[in-house]
This record gives sequence, C-alpha cells and structure tokens, in this order.
Amino acid sequence: MSVEEGTKRSLLERLQDNYRLVILDDDDLREVTSFSFSLLIVYILLSSVMVLLTVMVVSFIVFTPVKRWIPGYGEIKENSEFVELTRRIDELEKQVQAHDTYTMGLKNMLKSIENAEVEQASKSPQPLKNSDVVESMKTRALDHLVFASPLSGSISAEYDPSREHLGTDIIAPKGTAVKSVMEGIVLSAEWSVESGNSVLIQHPRNIVSVYKHNSAILVKPGQKVQTGQAVAIIGNSGEMSSGPHLHFELWYDGQPVNPKNYISFN
Repeated sequence: MSVEEGTKRSLLERLQDNYRLVILDDDDLREVTSFSFSLLIVYILLSSVMVLLTVMVVSFIVFTPVKRWIPGYGEIKENSEFVELTRRIDELEKQVQAHDTYTMGLKNMLKSIENAEVEQASKSPQPLKNSDVVESMKTRALDHLVFASPLSGSISAEYDPSREHLGTDIIAPKGTAVKSVMEGIVLSAEWSVESGNSVLIQHPRNIVSVYKHNSAILVKPGQKVQTGQAVAIIGNSGEMSSGPHLHFELWYDGQPVNPKNYISFN
C-alpha cells in the first residue's frame, strides 16, 4: 500500500470517527446531556445549510422586484411601467405644445387688435393706393401656400375694408359643413351677440382664419384640427347676419387679407 493511499484512507477514517459532546453541571459535574456525532455528519449538515441559503437568496432575487436593482438585468425598455411612463410623457409634451401654440396665437391676435385700434386713433385715413400696395405685399407672402376652401357656394358680399367688411360672405345649402382651410389650433369656439357661433383657428406662419354666423360649432378651444376638417355648420346666428351664410375672414401677421385672392369658393 502506498503512502498516498494510506493518507486518503486515514482522512476518511478520521471523518467517520464518532465524537461525543457532553454537557456537565458546573456545580456537581453531573452529566446533563450529551450528543454523538462525526465530522462527516457535521460536514453534510453545513453543506446542506449552505445550499439551502443559496436557493433562498436566488429565489428571493428572481421572484421579487429586487432583481430590477441588479446592474445589467434585462433592458429597461422591456419594463411595462417604463413604457407607460414614456407614453404619458409624450402625451403631456404634445398637450403643452398645443397649449403654447394656442396661447401664442391668442396673444398675437390681441396684440394685432390693440395695434390696429391705436393706429386708427393716431393716424389719418390712408389713401386707397397705399392699401393696395400692402395687399400686394401680403399676396406675395401667401402665394406659395395652399388653402382648402371652407365650403363651396356663391359669394354674397366681397371683402371691403372701406366698409369695415373684413371677410367674404358665402351662401351655401342648409346643413353644409364649414371646414378648416389649413391645419392649426382652435383659438376660440364660442357664441357672441354680433357674430353668433364663431370659430377662430391659429395656423402656421401667423395665419388666422375666422368662421362666423354658424348654426353649430364642432370643435373646442385648444383642439388641433387638420386641413379640410369640419369645424362648424353653416347658419344664421348673430345680430349681424341677415340670412344663412358663412362670413369668412383670413388674417396674416395681424392684418386682414382678401380671402378671394387665395381661396376658390366655387
């Protein structure tokens, strides 16, 4: 028998040796209890406890939210809560953007009205030729844009700033839908004594369209509308209306322009 085999055998025999742990009473040295064990049994028990603890720790990590705190565990985009939170943030950003556009358009419109009142009170009437020049400049600025017709019908009253008629009146059959000429944000959608049911829409490039005397309004302030989307129904509301028609105005950079120069109503 070699020395190495004797050493291995001696170790095995040593693990199988039985030991006794005796607990004595300190006063009279009387045996209270005793335990019999071997080193092999102790090794097996300790190994079993370690395996059990390992299984418990792994299970705790895998089956509880604790795993989310482990670096590199999964992709964060696969987390349903993260996806939902991202979607809500995108919706809030769109709402904030629409609200900013609505507020800016409203400020521009109020500023233009205030400037027009101040200009009218401080300046003498300008010759008609000057207004023709201004209209020509606006026409060049808007010529490259494409506007949809708010409705098809016959014109009953032309754009005439000299009579303070800043829009075009169009007659169409009862129940005809009034459509947005461009995409934009609804600035105002309300009823007034003079204009009845009216809708104001802010468009890109500081363009505002106005639709008056409707029988019904189909949109609300702050709502985003698309080109050709129905925003109202033609009607005869308001004290300034003498019959069913649409009074349509087009404003550019805070000043009214002749809608007929850019839109065909036939």
